[in-house]
Amino acid sequence: MSELTDLNRCLAWLTKPAPKLADIDGLVLCGNSLPLTAQLAARVATEQQLPTLIIAGGIGHATKYLRQNMGVTYNLSEAELMATLVRQAGYHGKILQDRTSTNTGTNASHALALAPTSWRKVLLVQDPLLALRTQLTFEQVWGASTQLTRLLPPAFQLSQLEPIAFGLNQAYQGAWRRAYFTELLLGEIQRLWDTPQGYGPLGTGFIRHIDCPENVTAAYQRLLARPLHRER
Repeated sequence: MSELTDLNRCLAWLTKPAPKLADIDGLVLCGNSLPLTAQLAARVATEQQLPTLIIAGGIGHATKYLRQNMGVTYNLSEAELMATLVRQAGYHGKILQDRTSTNTGTNASHALALAPTSWRKVLLVQDPLLALRTQLTFEQVWGASTQLTRLLPPAFQLSQLEPIAFGLNQAYQGAWRRAYFTELLLGEIQRLWDTPQGYGPLGTGFIRHIDCPENVTAAYQRLLARPLHRER
């Protein structure tokens, strides 16, 4: 199998279609490296006429890449940076910010503390590579009283590696540096796979058990055996 084929096999699983909600009460944008996610969150919140959205994100591993992608150097949290992008994209409602969380678990708990009690159907907006684990984590923290789903690009497959390109998904062309993309993708498979090294019940218990298909774990193991450059 080629590196591109194995990356796409993992990518297809990480970004598999999520159940759709007919309508939503709220939206949580989780901090990440991609300005595009803030623009998408603003568009959805405006279209859905949401009076409030939440942005959760302090300063973490993605912050330096978000600053690079925005072309800024000032020392603001991901929530503050993304709030600027959301406003620039035309959203005029209330923005609640969590500027302190540095991982997905605290994203979820801090966002829950900010969320209006009326929110029962919530859309999560996140880096597509991280969206599945983000939803699983929010489900664990927020509980069964809230329906959660995630925003994903359709048919998200790599068409080339240098530079990173995604065929029809032009908006994501060059969105990640290749080494950071590789680190995120491989790291997510490790965290989602329910082993002692993962985040499921056999590991840290941060998320519920989900089945990782054999063809995905095989692709992941082949990728680990390659001399790939990974950077976080």
